[in-house]
Amino acid sequence: MYRRWARGRTAIAALFVILAIAVAARSNHGSRPALDAAAREYVRLAVGLGERDPDSLDFYAGSAALVAGVRQNPPSLQFIKRSSDEAISRLENRESAPEQQPRRQRLIRELRALSARVDVLLGGRPPYDVESRALFGIAPGPPADRRFAEIRARLDALLPGPGRLVDRYTAYDTRFTVPSDRLQTVFERALAECRRRTLVHVPLPSDERVTVEFVGNRPWSAYSRYLGGARSVVSVNVDFRFTADRLLQVACHEGYPGHHVRNTLMDAWAASRGGLEEYSIRPLFSPQTLIAEGSAMYAVDVAFSDDDRVRFEREQLFPAAGITGEDAGRYVRVARLVEELQDVQVEIARQYLDGALEFARAAAALEEQALMRDTGAMLKYVNEFRSYVTAYTTGRQAAVAFVESCAGSADRDRRWKRYGAPRRSEAKVGSRTTQHDIQRRNRRTRRTEPVFSA
Repeated sequence: MYRRWARGRTAIAALFVILAIAVAARSNHGSRPALDAAAREYVRLAVGLGERDPDSLDFYAGSAALVAGVRQNPPSLQFIKRSSDEAISRLENRESAPEQQPRRQRLIRELRALSARVDVLLGGRPPYDVESRALFGIAPGPPADRRFAEIRARLDALLPGPGRLVDRYTAYDTRFTVPSDRLQTVFERALAECRRRTLVHVPLPSDERVTVEFVGNRPWSAYSRYLGGARSVVSVNVDFRFTADRLLQVACHEGYPGHHVRNTLMDAWAASRGGLEEYSIRPLFSPQTLIAEGSAMYAVDVAFSDDDRVRFEREQLFPAAGITGEDAGRYVRVARLVEELQDVQVEIARQYLDGALEFARAAAALEEQALMRDTGAMLKYVNEFRSYVTAYTTGRQAAVAFVESCAGSADRDRRWKRYGAPRRSEAKVGSRTTQHDIQRRNRRTRRTEPVFSA
């Protein structure tokens, strides 16, 4: 009898061991090693997609060995789609430790975006909001038509005269164009000031560097490519017409405290946690791009107060460009108001891609509502990059809502501190509160005309 009981106890013990192994195995699927494996798969798939469609990859700054095979023999779009969906299913059906849960959810979001981008490349044409939510984790809210009408009314008062407002604005803006032979001097001066201001508030590695190159024949006005190791290359397209204010925006957006700084901080954060492969890459159509692009759009407002911006442009950039600074106050006021009209582009892009506006009517709407002159180039951009407009507009709204929910609009030191926490801002992407935060800020904020020094 004892032996039978002993055998039964042994069998029960063996059963518990088997169950314990099964639970441990399931739990381990969400452990650090398992997520590391999922991250490596995600990186290879994203690089593979970039080989098939260069527009889909912003940069990869990780191990060349990890993706060597993918670059030599890129997988098909169908394979990338199938593999992404399978990886999502594995991650969704496996538990993870609480501390690994944010990472698991982030990988799921990025893989979903990867899969959705392949759908578009294979010919899918979902409605704008559906595509935007799949790629960036959010769809733009309804347009604030009344606010835009008020902005145009203020611009009309600032730029009096006969003719259409877009024509008056274009003629006025042209007066502040930087001559091509002074472009490099003005941009480098703007970049140096942006860097100086950033280093006061954000600790960066002593060997961080931005290399500037001037290029032509590109579809974009400027581009920042992160190389890893706190180094970036910023390309400025000399085929575009830049005003002094626009060059300052580009310097902040692409360099300090925009893309270069954010990528450097994210790189250091990932390294401090033993290296997280997924942070070595940025697909262009992804939730992380929403925050990266939105933060870069907001960068100039973090680096410069309204008065500082006018003063620096009048005293430094205008003389370097050979432009008189007498009208600097009005010039920057006009530029800021036109920036506010960028949000109109989302609604026009939505209607254009969803078939409610054909090319000619969409072009006319961009001229009338957003005061955009080169509408053809914009619509060609929308044809190629589709819902990417969300990253610039709604992304900026998300960045502003994140920073100002803590720092407010007046506390510049706290604004810098909040802005310099890119990992925390990224955690907001894909959350149910993101759109609510944007809408709540827009309701709370009463946009009054800023005060500028003359």
